[in-house]
Amino acid sequence: TGAVIGVIAVLAIFARLESEAPTSLEARKLVATELNQLAITRYDDNGRKLEVSQADHAVQLEGESELLLGRLYMEREDEQGVRWQLEAPRGLSETRNDTLVLSGGVTVTRGANVTLVTEQLTIDASTSLAKSTSQATLTSERGVTTGSRLEIDFRDGSAVLQGAVTSSFDKGTRGK
Repeated sequence: TGAVIGVIAVLAIFARLESEAPTSLEARKLVATELNQLAITRYDDNGRKLEVSQADHAVQLEGESELLLGRLYMEREDEQGVRWQLEAPRGLSETRNDTLVLSGGVTVTRGANVTLVTEQLTIDASTSLAKSTSQATLTSERGVTTGSRLEIDFRDGSAVLQGAVTSSFDKGTRGK
């Protein structure tokens, strides 16, 4: 009788394991790396500082090349010496193709007068180009411009809004 109860218990355990959804296994990946207060400085081949990045929290799961980032802040300078600042609640760094996806509401500030806001921004670190396919809004002392796509070149310091672009200008800004 004891053997029969043991066999029934083992069969019940196997039946329970087989009924688990495969997606529940995905959630069981182990954390390979976890960092708090991550700070990274990137330099070009000539030793010139390209950018400084900070994240409150970073996690890499076992077997993954992606690094999940929380509360991300980046600062870099373009070729004209103008400072760019980027802030986002979340980021995803993909080491295989050297890209960084900022999401959750991204704010990009150029110098003291220009601010860009978009939901998501993908940065290619090797080319210093960033693209967004979500609506982007540029605000400056002259007015507000909105487009359905955004492209930023961090080397030459340019930002281009594309697709259904609309602008409104503040009165009294002529000649500035």
